[in-house]
Parts: sequence; structure tokens; C-alpha cells
Amino acid sequence: MKDYLKQLENTAYEEPKKVFTLYLNTDPRDPEQQADEWKIRLKNALKDLANKTQDSDSHEEKNQAKEIREKVENEIYGKENELKRSIILFATSDEDLWFSEALNIPVTTEYHWDNKPHTEQLQNLLSDYPHSGVLVIQQDRAQLIETEIGMVLNTDYYKLDLNTDNWREHQGPQGSDWTQGGAKKDEYQERVEAHQQRWFKSLAETIQKKAKQQGWDELQLVGENDEIKHLKDYFDRKINKMVPRNLLDENPSKIVADVFEEE
Repeated sequence: MKDYLKQLENTAYEEPKKVFTLYLNTDPRDPEQQADEWKIRLKNALKDLANKTQDSDSHEEKNQAKEIREKVENEIYGKENELKRSIILFATSDEDLWFSEALNIPVTTEYHWDNKPHTEQLQNLLSDYPHSGVLVIQQDRAQLIETEIGMVLNTDYYKLDLNTDNWREHQGPQGSDWTQGGAKKDEYQERVEAHQQRWFKSLAETIQKKAKQQGWDELQLVGENDEIKHLKDYFDRKINKMVPRNLLDENPSKIVADVFEEE
């Protein structure tokens, strides 16, 4: 996203070509969003765009505004079932520029009609929700979520093989060996004292290698308080946040939202 932000910052068109920028708050938890308030704000934004351009001397600009209003309306209402807390959109009428993403983080509603995209709020979101890895651990199971501006970019699952003491990558949160809660509690507890150092060292090495490859700015640990405190000691890099909660079986998008909202 950083590279795309730089591309946006370097984007500017000659008159009369325009860019429509929209940050729309659709957060159902926001007290101001009762009764789909976002639909009213979207309608007002598009109506304001029509009013602003109706007196334009440029026939081309009027046509662009008309096309943008139709396309933006279709785009957002077409994604209505996917909307979480916000949506960001940068668009030209010919779709030479078109970026639309529903996010699980809050934004402040604003819109612009200009010869360039307005990226200030996106810059702030990238600062607040940087390119990160979120490692969620619970005994012999772990989930690694790659995220940026609240989006889940990738999710890897790991399970500790008690027969080999190695972490193996799991295809996903399916299968009886995952959903049954991993190792039997007694078996796990019996071996944890003797093997925890080796387990945590191995897991930390795997995660740090991935963090370097992907260029993550931050790394967060989530799990039982004692468990993540011990795990932290095996990382050479900074751990930016520790979240002492059992979230392993939650949806990755919810985990990301909870982690970044945690004070």
C-alpha cells in the first residue's frame, strides 16, 4: 500500500480531467450511523458534486461528474453486503484511476473533486494501521495474519507436531486436528516445561524470517498473557503490542480490528 500511496501522490491530471475522492464512514457501531446514515451522506456528496459542476464552463467536466455519480453509486451499493466500517474510493470517470476498498477501520467522511486524489487521510491510516504481522498463539496452534490499513492481506496457520517438536504449516482452520483444540491439555502441559524454549525459539525464527521477507513495519503478539510474555523473549526484533486475549478461533478480520483497537 505504501507504493500505491506514492503512486497516488504523484498522480495529477490536466484540466478538465478530474478525480473523485471519497472516504465514507459506514461503521454500524458509530452512534451517528443509525438507520444507515452513510446512505444519506453518500447521497448528499453526490448531489453536491452535481450542484458544483452544473455551472461549469466545461461540458467535459459535467459529463465526467455525471458518469462518476452513476459509477460510484453502483460501486458502493454493489458492495453494500461487504461494507464493514468504512470505504475508500479514488476514481476517474474513464476508470484510468479506480481504487475502491471496504475497510474494517474507521474513517472520517469527506469527499473531493479535484485534478488529483486527496490522500491525506489515507496517509494517516497507514500510520495508524501499518503493514504488520499479527501472531495469535494458543498452546500448540498459531495463526499469522498479515495486515495493512485494517485489511487482511494473508493468513498462515501453524500447528505444533508433538511427535517431532516442529511447527508445521496448516492449510487453514479446518480439520479435526485443528478444530478439536489441538493437543490434549494434559499431554501439552506435561511437555511444555521441557520443550517450551525449543518450541518458542523455532516459532520466533519462522515469524521473523517472514517479517523480513514481507517488510513488516510492526509485529503484534496475541494470546494468553504468560504465553506471549515468554514467546516475546525469543524475538530479536521489537514487539510493538502484546494483547493478552484468546482470539485464535475468531475471524482474522475481527482479530485485526480488536488488536488495533486495544489500548
